[in-house]
Amino acid sequence: MRNMTIALALVLALAGCNTANPFVRLAPDYSEVPKEALEEVALAVEEAVARGDREAVIEGRDGIVLDTPEIRQALRVRAARYEVVRDLLDTGHLYEGASGTIYIERTSAYKKAYSGSQRDRHAMVVQEENKSRWTLYEGIVRASNLSPRALSAVQETFFQARLSLMKPGQRYEDPSGAIVSK
Repeated sequence: MRNMTIALALVLALAGCNTANPFVRLAPDYSEVPKEALEEVALAVEEAVARGDREAVIEGRDGIVLDTPEIRQALRVRAARYEVVRDLLDTGHLYEGASGTIYIERTSAYKKAYSGSQRDRHAMVVQEENKSRWTLYEGIVRASNLSPRALSAVQETFFQARLSLMKPGQRYEDPSGAIVSK
């Protein structure tokens, strides 16, 4: 029975709740994506989020569509929580992953710096931010009628837009997988 429980937990953890497998990182495929338009849209979105602009109206460009209820809601909630995400990035315990999501580096220093309830709140912020980001990425692919292979290009483009806006000292995952400071 114990082995069955462990096996079930492992299957659920590996399955995840995203439509994309988080353990498989494909090289960005820009062959079917208007790369320049996607870069402009990503930067406009990330600038609006960084301003905390919950009502930003960002026009799509060259077939990149942002005008869906799901995408608008994802942008609103990301803008609303931006200060919390930024403050966590400033601590050095949170970093931008190359997959376009954020992660907490659970070191002993992190565990010493925060209580269990604070770490639980941080985990919830990370979970909700990543959920909103996935809604944005997958929503753009669907609404823009892009191939599912374009998802990695959308993720990479938004990651690069966020990197351009990061403050010195904030951390991110470099192409080799190392966590480095800007």
